[in-house]
Amino acid sequence: MSNRRADIEPFLDNQLPNAVDNAKLFAGSAGESPSKYSRSPSMWNAAFAEVGLDAHYVPFDVSSENLKAFVEAVRQQPGFIGGNVTVPHKLAIMELLDEIDPIAAQIGAVNTYAKQADGRLIGYNSDADGLLASMLRTLPGNSEPFLDTLAGKHVLLLGSGGAGRAAAFAIGSRLEGGSITITNRTVSTAGELAKQVSQAYQGVSALPFDDAIGLLPEIDLVVNTSTVGQSGLRHLASGRISCLEPFSSLAVAEPATLDDTTNQDAFYREWFKQSHAAIAKNNTEAARALTTCKPTAVFMDAVYSPEETTLLRQARLSGRRTLNGKGMLIMQAADSFIKRMTRPHLIEAGYEPDVLYNRVVATMAAAFDAKK
Repeated sequence: MSNRRADIEPFLDNQLPNAVDNAKLFAGSAGESPSKYSRSPSMWNAAFAEVGLDAHYVPFDVSSENLKAFVEAVRQQPGFIGGNVTVPHKLAIMELLDEIDPIAAQIGAVNTYAKQADGRLIGYNSDADGLLASMLRTLPGNSEPFLDTLAGKHVLLLGSGGAGRAAAFAIGSRLEGGSITITNRTVSTAGELAKQVSQAYQGVSALPFDDAIGLLPEIDLVVNTSTVGQSGLRHLASGRISCLEPFSSLAVAEPATLDDTTNQDAFYREWFKQSHAAIAKNNTEAARALTTCKPTAVFMDAVYSPEETTLLRQARLSGRRTLNGKGMLIMQAADSFIKRMTRPHLIEAGYEPDVLYNRVVATMAAAFDAKK
């Protein structure tokens, strides 16, 4: 039995299961607190079981100050095959890897990294393909795709972090005469992203938030890639803690921030007491913004926890079609499984990895639903 847990846990805010030490291979998702919400472990472990690999996938709760030490710790572990990266490390991890795939370099964010036979860690981005597949392919359990095409669509993109960067390049590649307007809490970040995407694709611009919301009457598709609406606690750079779950990304979110989460129930009681006015204001303004949208406008949220964010709930109740981040998560995970982390191990086991794609997608989708 190995001592992987003892070597890695000093750099984590969560404890790992014994299976990490017992399995021949292991992988995991690194982020602020994936142990609190991530469906990835159940999805990946179901896929490992489906193809008969002695492997285990776990959540890694890694703070920003421990990210470098964590990457070095897993790099040294025999049997580590790679991992996924989530909020807030998709950009920061890039400088800690040995090589960045050209597509990930263009996007400027990594959500997957794979350990090579020589020990090098190479970063990839499967968020872009996952986003497009979730919108344009027929997902398990559905009879048709969410959209037939992105050609000619006018798109509003909320957020310009790691997922937002992937979405901007992915959508930009399929616009064919349409447009994409990017907005973000930090206007300069949205502007820089728009400038970069414009070097590859036409019809891309950035606007301050209020101006972007003013475009809603012209918008065909709204895509939220920000963390507004996501469940769980948010640890801010200031050291304070908050929550964004009850807010819609169609209006400004100004939740209260607190210091202590020793007693989580007590934290939420005090946080809600201080935030309820901001929640009511946000929800009212977002609902008002929705009334300006086309009846045919559709809404996609990259958030999958909760399965229906405030943005999607209000959009659904206003008679618009919605899509959550479930499909994006499944499709990007299947892409990482088949093409990146697990590929050499599948070949070693006698599989033709690409032939397994639909089987892995179906397995991961079933595991996502079973986790409810």
